[in-house]
Amino acid sequence: MHKNYFTELKKLLDNAQAPYSGFNVAALVITGNGNIYKGVNVESAAYPTTICAERNAIQTAVTEGMKKGEVKEVHILARNAAKTLIKAQPCGGCRQVIAEQSGNDAVVYSYASATEIEQHSITELLPFAFLGAEL
Repeated sequence: MHKNYFTELKKLLDNAQAPYSGFNVAALVITGNGNIYKGVNVESAAYPTTICAERNAIQTAVTEGMKKGEVKEVHILARNAAKTLIKAQPCGGCRQVIAEQSGNDAVVYSYASATEIEQHSITELLPFAFLGAEL
């Protein structure tokens, strides 16, 4: 059984910057050796330059030396504009990055509370992933 990261995610959620959508997301990426990397979404007025929490955490992990294939778990907590905690799944772009950086072997945990947690493999969330070996 995975560790419950609800408390850490809830605290991290306050660091998210979503002044346009009001949709705040916090993510933790756990590697095979137990390292934990944090990320939050950071919106920009130029929407395409916005970064999702999941990719923020993965990019931080890569910056700190994580190698491709080492992502084992991604934990996500979101809060909508009405300030309600909700279970959110990674967007398509984040699913792609999670698949590539985990060797298509990560588990994604989406929280709505400390006890309401959904678990999905990345292969469930992104079937038939394009992992780059075809290039």
